[in-house]
Amino acid sequence: MTNGPPRANADVDAEPFDDTPIPTLMRGARGAYAQAIRAELEAIGTEDLPRNGAFVLFGTLAADGSPGERGPSLPAQLGISKQAVSQLVETLVRRGYLVRSEDPDDGRRVALDVTERGREVIDAVVRAVDSVDGELAATVSASELVAFRKTLAALTQIKAERIVRGASKRRTQRRGGARFEPIFPVRDLAAAQAHYGRLGFKTNSFDDGYGFANRGGVSIHLAVRPDHQAESNRTAAYLQVDDADAVQAAWSQPGVGGLTRPVEETPWGMREGSHTDPDGNLIRFGSPRHP
Repeated sequence: MTNGPPRANADVDAEPFDDTPIPTLMRGARGAYAQAIRAELEAIGTEDLPRNGAFVLFGTLAADGSPGERGPSLPAQLGISKQAVSQLVETLVRRGYLVRSEDPDDGRRVALDVTERGREVIDAVVRAVDSVDGELAATVSASELVAFRKTLAALTQIKAERIVRGASKRRTQRRGGARFEPIFPVRDLAAAQAHYGRLGFKTNSFDDGYGFANRGGVSIHLAVRPDHQAESNRTAAYLQVDDADAVQAAWSQPGVGGLTRPVEETPWGMREGSHTDPDGNLIRFGSPRHP
């Protein structure tokens, strides 16, 4: 006599699955939950529910089931753009699955609440998932389920890492396999990062004395040197942009800081300007001259 739940299909162990490619097994298995969910949704009459609508309804609830904001990871999880997610939300509001309401603590924010109809969808999905989970638990052991979850989590991590590596490889290939990244000496890392944030760079820190500013494939290293004198500094970098005049206008706005000089046409067919940051580092920027 064996311990554990009854096995609904003992033949599973006897099948020669060891040699079956994993992608083949996943293709055969991926429809189990989808079929069950479709059947439950059809039973409650949700013909107008848009594709991925149920996923967004789940994402609109907080972990405790109370109304919450849409998670920032929705576009990544769905594999679509932020604009597509916004359009999907608009459709769900129009069709009565979601409703907008003002945040009582902040009038500038709009919260999304799941309506009664939306909760019916969520309940139907939960019933479908629980049904398949129950059949799965009756077919394989608890330890096998744990191993299965770990395997899926590992595949998810592998996918994410391959995406990152692929993007990095493509960036490197576009730059000919190597690039220079200038190191700008700064007196205060937080102040320097705040300045470059106003210039439209994304910043991050390695530690309290070293950080980075990234924009359009250009990476600038920011290294703290407390005794640095801006007047004697000659560190410079060149930033290729689509519209040098637009950059000059943005970087000349009050409160940006530093010194941005006017754009001029060059003999080599570029429109170029320059910006000197508060630590004396120079960024020359340019875009091709339009005919």
